[in-house]
Amino acid sequence: MKKLLFVLIIALLYSNSQAQLFNKFSIAAGPVVGWNIPSFTDLNAELSKAGMEGFGSEGVFATGGGGFIDIPVVKGLRLGGYGYGFSASKTTEYVNTSRIAEFSYSGGFVSVEYSRKMGKSFDWTIGGMAGIGSSNLKLVNFSNVLKQWNINNFIGDTAANGNIVSLKSTSFSFVPQAGIGFQAAKFLYFKLNAGYLFTVNSKWKMEDVIEVNNFPSGIKADGFMVNLGLYIGLFVD
Repeated sequence: MKKLLFVLIIALLYSNSQAQLFNKFSIAAGPVVGWNIPSFTDLNAELSKAGMEGFGSEGVFATGGGGFIDIPVVKGLRLGGYGYGFSASKTTEYVNTSRIAEFSYSGGFVSVEYSRKMGKSFDWTIGGMAGIGSSNLKLVNFSNVLKQWNINNFIGDTAANGNIVSLKSTSFSFVPQAGIGFQAAKFLYFKLNAGYLFTVNSKWKMEDVIEVNNFPSGIKADGFMVNLGLYIGLFVD
C-alpha cells in the first residue's frame, strides 16, 4: 500500500511538472503556395538595352512545402524547415526572331518563430527564416523558324537553334515574417504568412563555370512575399 501511494505521489508530481513545462506540442507538414513581388527594376533596365520587354510589378506565383514543430520546453517556440521558390518568364517577339528572359529563385530555409494563441482556433506568429538557395537568369535568342517543326533546323552546320545562356548565383537568404494560423480541424491547420525576402548573392557564373564580372548587383529575388500553408499533423494543447 505504501509503495502504491508513493508511486501515485511521484506520478502526480511528474504530471504536474510536465503540465507546467510542456505547454503545447505540435508537429505538422504540408504544401505552401504564395505570391512574391520581386523588384525587377534593374533586370528590366538590362533587358531594355537589348530591346526586350521587361517584367511587370504584379508579382509571380510561388510554391513550396515544409513543416514545423512546436517545442514545448520553451513556451511559444516553433522551429521548421521549408523549400520555396518561383519562376517568371518574358518573351519578346520580332519578325524573324524571338527572345526570352527567365528569372527564377529557389531556396531551402530553417525557420524560427514565436507563436501565441488567440482564442481556441487562432494563433499568431512572428519570427523569420534563413537559408541558402539560388538565383537563376536564362536568356534565349532563337529564330522563329523553330516554331514549325523541321528536323533540319536542329542539325547540320546551319542549325537555327539560336543561343541559350544560363547564369546562376548562390543566394544567402533571410525572411522576417509574421503570420496568422487557423486550426480548422483536429489534424488540419492553415497558416498565412507575410514577409520580405532579402538575398545576398555570390559571384554570378555562366553555365556554373565562367565567372561573370560586373554583373548588376540589383538583379535579385528580393521583395515582398505572402504565402498560405496547409498542414496536416499532430496538435496537442
